[in-house]
Amino acid sequence: MSFEEIYSQYKQDVFNYILSLTGSSSEAEELLAESFFRAFIGFYAFRGDSSVKTWLFSIARHVFFQHIRRKGRTVYIEDTVIYQIQSQSELIQPDASDNTLLFELVSRLLGQKDERSRTVFRMRLDGYSFKEIGEKVGISESSARVLEHRIRIYLQKELKKEGYGNGEE
Repeated sequence: MSFEEIYSQYKQDVFNYILSLTGSSSEAEELLAESFFRAFIGFYAFRGDSSVKTWLFSIARHVFFQHIRRKGRTVYIEDTVIYQIQSQSELIQPDASDNTLLFELVSRLLGQKDERSRTVFRMRLDGYSFKEIGEKVGISESSARVLEHRIRIYLQKELKKEGYGNGEE
């Protein structure tokens, strides 16, 4: 598959994912361009260890967090964990003791949830749309949204109980 075909096939999915992170279509457009630029640069090094879509979403996620840091915005620990729990990034370093404890805590908290809820949450982390999640899990799109939202709220509440204060990193 050529890069042009990849761009055509995944542009809207990546845009929607970035839009869900930023809440701003103008920021999403800017970050979409940056994400595909980085993907283009790394295209020939892509080994296929994951799907193309997962690879693109990973790039977009990293571009998003770099954008937040450049803007000097507050990064909330819950959001960082939610979007980074399955990948090692500059924001969550599993070899740093505080972050290791946080990573383990979130993993333990997710382990207390049923398999369907964990699947919905992890698929959302990987950038799947709620429609795709619903189809895979056998539930409606709106049910997938509700499950993901409940887990997000649950994690935020439990992290606060564990001493992550007001949630700021």
